[in-house]
Amino acid sequence: MPGALLFDMDGTLIDSEPLWHEEMRAFARVQGIEWTAEDAHWTTGRPMIEWADRMRERGVTMDRASIIATVAGTVAAAVREETPWLPGSVALLERVAEAGVPAALVTNATRENAEALLQAAPAGALRFAVTADDVERSKPDPEPYALAVRRLGADASASVAFEDSSSGARSAAAAGARLWFLTTQLTASPVPAERTIATLADIDADALFAQLG
Repeated sequence: MPGALLFDMDGTLIDSEPLWHEEMRAFARVQGIEWTAEDAHWTTGRPMIEWADRMRERGVTMDRASIIATVAGTVAAAVREETPWLPGSVALLERVAEAGVPAALVTNATRENAEALLQAAPAGALRFAVTADDVERSKPDPEPYALAVRRLGADASASVAFEDSSSGARSAAAAGARLWFLTTQLTASPVPAERTIATLADIDADALFAQLG
C-alpha cells in the first residue's frame, strides 16, 4: 500500500492557537474563574476534555461537553470568517489536490472546528477529518492517526504526518507514521522526527510525493 499525508490542524495548517487561547480566557472571564496565559499554553495539543476538566476544577458549573462546545464554537466561527493559514499551507494543499495524493486532517479539535477548515481548504485536498468526536482516545494516543491511515487505505510506515505539538508528535509516532515536525510551538520534537521544519513553505511537494511510494 502507498503512503498518505496526515495533517494536524492547529499550529500546522492554521495559526489558530492564539484564537483558542483568546476564547478560553474570554470564556473564563464570563464564568468568573482565573485562566492565565500559562493555563492557555498548557492546553496546546492536549485533549479538550483535559482543559474542560481543569475549568470545572476552577469553578465552572457547566458540564464538560458544554464547555468544549462553547469555546470550540467561537473558534470555528472565527476560522470560517477568516482562516488564519500558516505559510505554505494553501500552496501545499493545492498541490496535494492536483496530484490526487491521499490526505486527511487529524485533530484533537471538534467536528465543527474540522469542518470549518475542510470548507476553507482547496477542493479535493483533504478527503476527511478524524476529530476528537471520532475516537475514544485523542492524541497523544495513536488512535486518531491509526484511524486516518485505515480509512485512507494507506501504509502507516510510508505515510508522513505533519505535527507541531508534543501530544501530536507522540500520537503520530506511536501510530507508525513518519513524523515531520513543525517548530510552530516548540523548538524541537519530543520524539525522533524524520524532518524538522519551520513551516509547510519549506517543503518541496514533488520530492514529498515521490517518497510516498
